[in-house]
Amino acid sequence: MKKTFLTIVMALFTIVSFAQNDEVTGVRIPTGYQGFVEIGNTLFHFDKNMQTTIQLSTTHGANFNEQLYAGAGVAFEMNKDYLLVPIYVNFRYLFMSRSIASPVLSMRIGSYFNKQIGGYADLAVGVRFASKRDFAVSMLLTGSYFSNITRTFREEWEDPYGYYHYELVERHISPSGLGLRVSIEW
Repeated sequence: MKKTFLTIVMALFTIVSFAQNDEVTGVRIPTGYQGFVEIGNTLFHFDKNMQTTIQLSTTHGANFNEQLYAGAGVAFEMNKDYLLVPIYVNFRYLFMSRSIASPVLSMRIGSYFNKQIGGYADLAVGVRFASKRDFAVSMLLTGSYFSNITRTFREEWEDPYGYYHYELVERHISPSGLGLRVSIEW
């Protein structure tokens, strides 16, 4: 019990001393206009037939204070079967804006476009590494939701006499899943 209590006290002491040190580090505190360029992928799709996707996005907006950001952006989510173009509003919250390394929470809500229109939402949590200049990098774990996409597939089969047949079948696929994203901000 004493070891647990001592460990907690030492951890709190470290956090407090680190927080006091943040004021001296000269880390850039986000204010005014802020832009983001991000690259990411979705590795684990909720639809087992989906493959890994790549996402490129840019978001532009403003900080309301040191911690709260709001902006709008556009992304391109693609794999070999489709290209989706989400347009969204983005909200970010920095938990320790004066720190070199700060936890960050980001949420996107909007719609995607391709041959059809659907809903889009994205929740990301990660760490932001700030520099003393006007630059920061974030590494985020993301959970993305896209409403189902209707795709037409060609199903082929061979009958007992050796003839091949096919038919066009419509299926709903879901590119929603979990992934990683790297964000550069200025």
